[in-house]
Amino acid sequence: MIRCFCNFDELNTKDMKKSFLFSLTCIVCLTVAQLDSFAQYEKGDIILNPGLGLGYWYGGGSGIAVGFCINAEFSITDDIAVGPYFAYTHKNYNYGSVINGDYNYNFIDIGARGSYHFARLLNVNNDKFDPYAGAFIGFVSSSGNADPIYNGYYTSYGSRVQAGVFAGARYYFSDKFAAFGEVGAGLHPVFIGVTFKLK
Repeated sequence: MIRCFCNFDELNTKDMKKSFLFSLTCIVCLTVAQLDSFAQYEKGDIILNPGLGLGYWYGGGSGIAVGFCINAEFSITDDIAVGPYFAYTHKNYNYGSVINGDYNYNFIDIGARGSYHFARLLNVNNDKFDPYAGAFIGFVSSSGNADPIYNGYYTSYGSRVQAGVFAGARYYFSDKFAAFGEVGAGLHPVFIGVTFKLK
């Protein structure tokens, strides 16, 4: 058991700051040292990644787009994973100053994506940090509505095959739970969420 005795009357502000930083550093080091180590990615892993997509590449324009996206990864090697994805994105255009109306679009994306996990290639020593990048291909369908009086301005985006790329990283807080962030082109410019390792 470690005890620390300190007379604050004898310390000036500078000494107190040094003491606080030293104590905080010791606490963090002791906490990290007691955490169990685990591999961040291995063959046979099955993980689920739900999250929020911010922005949307396909919709175009200046509207606000927010989406829910979920994907699964099945690790076929210690570095490579493949799996399906699904995304629902809602985008709203408000042209109040121009035509005093709203357009609302809904996009549904489904497809498959593959990722390469770089931890071993880059000799990352932190087992909790998992950097990766990859590509996807899928199909997007859209629907929308506008106030009837503004149908002349309404544009339907239709459906098409959509492909893109992404890069991201996740940090594991335990062997079954992590948080992640991605940037990409083709779906959502920013994708953030949590990871659940099922196997």
